[in-house]
Amino acid sequence: MPYLVDQSGSELVVDPTPFKTAYEDPATRRAFRRTVMFRTGVALFSLVLHVVWLYANVVFLTPVWLWITFPLWLVILYVSMAAVGRLLTVRALRPVLKVYPWQRLHDAVEIAKNGTTRISVPNPDQPEKPVSLKEGNWLGSGVTYWVRAAKAGTVGEIWFAGDPRFVGVAGVPGPGRLIVISQPEAFNDRTSARKRGVSPEARERARAAGARVG
Repeated sequence: MPYLVDQSGSELVVDPTPFKTAYEDPATRRAFRRTVMFRTGVALFSLVLHVVWLYANVVFLTPVWLWITFPLWLVILYVSMAAVGRLLTVRALRPVLKVYPWQRLHDAVEIAKNGTTRISVPNPDQPEKPVSLKEGNWLGSGVTYWVRAAKAGTVGEIWFAGDPRFVGVAGVPGPGRLIVISQPEAFNDRTSARKRGVSPEARERARAAGARVG
């Protein structure tokens, strides 16, 4: 089984499963289904909170209480938007998992200065040069498992499938807690797609995973 070496000199198992791609692993497919169900449930629950808030204000509360509880509605609105946004990222999970195998990485997660989680993954074309991907944002970033765990220092080994120059899926061993992480230019049409330093094979795999390539 091939190995990579991180900056501290520790060995990294490239593929912790015997499968050619991550999605061929039955455990990965189960984790994917759990992720879809969980994200869908959270999004639906947040939308139900909107209905409850509106119903309570129309039926039970006075206009004064409407303005008093308005900040609560803003919180519910933000949570709902975040939940729906994370649900939409589920669409990118399966294409990535169907293209790339799992890598087992150690000490790859840390907290950035702005409070987000930074995951460092070896460059497939230059393994000695890690590439960082970001998870979370400065507003409400502590809500996500990865930011909380990174701040608590409880993230040791992680599994990663993808190309950190474009897009990837990170998860805890098993796998579980699947998230899509990507570079801005991988999906944003307003930025220039990455061209330099990418081998033809890596470019084709990234395109097959749904990322923009130069």
